[in-house]
Amino acid sequence: MAAAAAATAAAAASIRERQTVALKRMLNFNVPHIKNSTGEPVWKVLIYDRFGQDIISPLLSVKELRDMGITLHLLLHSDRDPIPDVPAVYFVMPTEENIDRMCQDLRNQLYESYYLNFISAISRSKLEDIANAALAASAVTQVAKPLTGQISQTRKWKLLWTL
Repeated sequence: MAAAAAATAAAAASIRERQTVALKRMLNFNVPHIKNSTGEPVWKVLIYDRFGQDIISPLLSVKELRDMGITLHLLLHSDRDPIPDVPAVYFVMPTEENIDRMCQDLRNQLYESYYLNFISAISRSKLEDIANAALAASAVTQVAKPLTGQISQTRKWKLLWTL
C-alpha cells in the first residue's frame, strides 16, 4: 500500500513538473526556460482567460511570473490600456468570444507583439479570423506563430491539465 501511494505521489509530482516546464516555456516565447540565466528577462504582459488562469495559478506564483518577466497578468476580457512597447503572451481557450477580443486587441495595437497560445485545438476558420484582423491592422509581422498547447499532441496537453 505505501509503495503504491508513493508511486502515485511521484507520478503526480512528475505531471505537475511537466506542466510547470511547459508553462515556463510558453511564457518564455516558446523557447526552453533556462533556470540560472544571468541576463534580465524580457518584460512582457500575460493575457489569459478564466480557464488559463485556473491552469496557471496553482502552478506558478506571482513571484515566479515576475522572475520570468511577467510585469502584468490580466484577464482577456478586462479593460486594458495599450502598452505598445511590450510583447504580450496570450493563454486562452479558442472560443469565438476570445478570438473576437484578440482580434480587437490587434486592431487597437495594444502591444508590441502577440504570442498566441491556445489551450485546446483551434479551427482553421478561427485562425483565419485572427489572420484577417492582423492583416487589417497592419500587424501581421507582430503576431508570432499561434500554438495549440505546448506539447505537439493536443490530447497529451489536455491529459496533463486534467490529471
